[in-house]
Amino acid sequence: MSHTERTAAATLAGLLALGLSACAPGGQAAETNGADLLPSSECAVEDGALRVYLNPWGSTLSDRFTADTGVTTEIADLGGGEILARIAAEANNPQWDVVVLDGHGSLESLREQGALLSGHPLENLGNLDEDGAALAPEDGSWVPISRHAAAVIAYNTDRIDPDEAPGRWSDLADPAYAPIGMADPAVAAPAYPIVSWFFQDLGRDEAEDYFGTLIDNGLNTYEKNGPVGQALASGEVPVAALQEQNVYGLIDSGEPVDFVWPEEGAPGVVRAAAISERTPRPCAAQKLVDWLLTPEAMGHLMAEGGDDGIISPLVSGTDTSSLPETRPEDGELLVTDAVFAAENEADVKNWFAERSVQGR
Repeated sequence: MSHTERTAAATLAGLLALGLSACAPGGQAAETNGADLLPSSECAVEDGALRVYLNPWGSTLSDRFTADTGVTTEIADLGGGEILARIAAEANNPQWDVVVLDGHGSLESLREQGALLSGHPLENLGNLDEDGAALAPEDGSWVPISRHAAAVIAYNTDRIDPDEAPGRWSDLADPAYAPIGMADPAVAAPAYPIVSWFFQDLGRDEAEDYFGTLIDNGLNTYEKNGPVGQALASGEVPVAALQEQNVYGLIDSGEPVDFVWPEEGAPGVVRAAAISERTPRPCAAQKLVDWLLTPEAMGHLMAEGGDDGIISPLVSGTDTSSLPETRPEDGELLVTDAVFAAENEADVKNWFAERSVQGR
């Protein structure tokens, strides 16, 4: 990625996180008062297709939701970074009703801007398990539905013997493993939870030292996790901080790849859903979120959603038998506090973008 592209991406992320594109009067619909809404089982579905921006599941979600509820959808199936960029660009005239996204920190940023519906009655919110309930904001403006590893330590078995593979995140600073591959946190939405965890856990100075060392050793960043996996499988990079779903896919495809889930845990990304505060279809939107909070819907999305279904659901009673055998049952997920992730998103992404350019 060029300096210009990286700077533009980081700037746009900064606008979103800092709220400089906050909603102005006008647009397609007036602000909705969530407290005045009826529950999804009692309200009347509005005319028009429900407009959903999502980066997991795609038509697997929309087709089953329509079959179960009769509510039609119009989906924009995009990468996480593309979704955030589109929402920011449409701030004065939102074109979305519901967003389903990997990255609760980004949704927390939207909540703090007042861009998300809050106080609305969700009938199935009680289906969240203890971890899900602890993650959810009190006003219900975004709803966590699952979590997974934003990165585990993956390595190319043709280049590194399993006995010599890195076992801890600190090991990646060893130049013997360079260049490390990872998705660019200034561009890829699922990658920001990786760096945000280190900034929260280590503190800013130590985190900058850590990632600065990786960059100086020749860190290779890519726009999405898919190209990271391709670089790892080809041997372009010997080691990668790679999203867990991509790792299992490479192993199943017979690529020379294995992984370590560090004992200290893997940075986790929370998948969550939210409703636009200016949606003209609040009833249909609530129906979708309530549907996502049912074990039947989550079980279907896990079983039929391909790599997107490899998650730890936060909805109680969900059938998890579709998870791959290679996924550790006791793998710890390290989830960044939503407020910390939101408040530091622009600063961290801009630092990473600028420091990466300096290191080249």
